[in-house]
Amino acid sequence: MPSSQSVERILVRLERAVVSELNPHFQTDYCIAWITVLNAARGVAEPHVSATYTVLGIHPDKVWPRIQARRHADLRDEYGKFYSPTGELLSFDGESMPRKPAQAERRTLKRDGEKAA
Repeated sequence: MPSSQSVERILVRLERAVVSELNPHFQTDYCIAWITVLNAARGVAEPHVSATYTVLGIHPDKVWPRIQARRHADLRDEYGKFYSPTGELLSFDGESMPRKPAQAERRTLKRDGEKAA
């Protein structure tokens, strides 16, 4: 089990991420992560499920289907112009957007107090 100091450091980092994030969808994800860590530290069974219910009011398995249903409701007949049947965003030519492999992204994480390179 992680130490209380480890949990506290993780919670502080997630809190900073929530505050600095401009995208409200990502803010929600960080909030769910924060509550998940707290629940896990407290020994809550299925901490992620509990956190998702707390923030979104639904089971995590139902989040994506609800997003797609909302898109269908908002766009109606226009849905197919923007999304594939599997829910992937389409490019302007009607093809699925290409995804680059995760290895193509290079990120440098800084520790608190370090200067940016």
